[in-house]
Amino acid sequence: MSEFETFCVYNFRTVYPNTWKVEFDPKSNRTKGDVVFKSPERNNIFLSWGDVERAKKRFSDPEGHLKFSMDRIKKNTRVSKVEIVSKRDFTVLSHTALVSLLNVTFSPPNIFPFKKAKGNVEEIRAMHLHCEDSGRYYVIFGQISLEKSKEHEEIFNKMIESFRCHA
Repeated sequence: MSEFETFCVYNFRTVYPNTWKVEFDPKSNRTKGDVVFKSPERNNIFLSWGDVERAKKRFSDPEGHLKFSMDRIKKNTRVSKVEIVSKRDFTVLSHTALVSLLNVTFSPPNIFPFKKAKGNVEEIRAMHLHCEDSGRYYVIFGQISLEKSKEHEEIFNKMIESFRCHA
């Protein structure tokens, strides 16, 4: 298991493996942004945040936020199937977050128009959290192939277990 160090910005924090790189979206600010934690093997985990009041106009709670995220995934033309494998409530400070595991089936490009090709399945782990105290929503998510699932799960769980949305 990797050693972890703390990432902290705009009064929220988590931990990440100390062998990974951290990259901000240059448009990020206190109100809205994205950061990616990049593993040497390209097994990235993303952390996004935004205004919780604006989010609540589109989806009232983390469950609706998950549905919105799934709908966005389904819009990818290579995605043939998205299914929820598991979901559970998870407490972060005084908030209830939703942690989910999705299986996403990608259709490979097919050169034969009437032959059905077998798609590859990847997992997406995600945590959706709405925090009124900070005025932000947070989404932590990562996509991984099934063969790297266990290692990715351990890192993802460490990140969400250490996550703090406000002081």
